[in-house]
Order: sequence, then structure tokens, then C-alpha cells
Amino acid sequence: MNTIVFVPIKDYFQSRKRLWLKMLIPFLFGVAALVGAFVFDFGDENGICTIFSEFINVQINIVAILISFSVAIITILVSADNKNIEQLKNTPSSDCKQINGKTLSLFQVLLSNIAYNVIVEIIYLILLIVVVLIKALLPAVLFKYITAACVFFIMHILFVLLESVSQMYLTFWSKK
Repeated sequence: MNTIVFVPIKDYFQSRKRLWLKMLIPFLFGVAALVGAFVFDFGDENGICTIFSEFINVQINIVAILISFSVAIITILVSADNKNIEQLKNTPSSDCKQINGKTLSLFQVLLSNIAYNVIVEIIYLILLIVVVLIKALLPAVLFKYITAACVFFIMHILFVLLESVSQMYLTFWSKK
């Protein structure tokens, strides 16, 4: 089961060109959040803990909604039976690298984007739950680093989701 769960992640990383760019922008947001956390005064340790707890709670809600949205996109994609989906299945992608010597279809590219995003969202949700469970054991200064990592994850998830929604839009638009 472990290997099958991470197949979409492996395929995503193997097939995408300019993947570093998709990581760079969220990374810069995360660094900006970290710098902001150290530059601005958020009060004493209790204030930082309160802000951090609220931030994590909001993140859990956001990620749960994003997971539902991403699963809905997968449902639409795999259950749609029209000429646009058939055309996607039969059109090779020129924007991705080959996997196992095979060129991906546009349908596979779209499906791998969404599946990758769902898995990253679920992993991120699990990490957020773990943080909630162990936050009492962590020093307050570590919350700033965790917040920066959270900003990176949520920005990466949103960028991949934005790309997937754009691809879905173009799939069902008559003039591509």
C-alpha cells in the first residue's frame, strides 16, 4: 500500500518540467512569512501560542475544504464521458517528460496534477493534526518556523490547484 499511495507523487515529480519554479514561489512566501514572524512583535509566549493555535485551526479547515474540492474535480474528470475527455485521452502532452518511455496524454497530466494535490493535501492535513497534538511540547520559537512551513505548503497546494482548475476549464471549453 505504501508504494501505491505515493505513485502519483513520484509520477508528478518525474514528469514535470520546470518543477523548481512551482516550488520556488511558495518557498519565497514561506521565507517572507518567517522573516515577518521574526521582525514583527506578536507579544509574549502566550500571545504567540494563541495566534499559532488559531492559524493551525484555520489551516485544518482550509485543507479539509481543499481536499473535498480536489476529490470533486477527480470525480468530475473520471465520470465525464464526452468528446473533450476523449480528446484529452488521445492527445499527447508536449509539456511533460516521458514516464517509463511513454508520453503522457493531456488527460494523464491533468489527473496526475489533481491526484498529486490530493495526496499532498492529505499529508499536510496529517502533519497539521500532529502539530495540534504535540504543540504543548514545542517551544514557542519553533512555532514561527512551523508557520513558515505551513505557508509554503498552503501556497504550493493552491498553485497546483490553480493549475488544475485552469486545465479543467480548458478541458470543457470548446475553443482551446
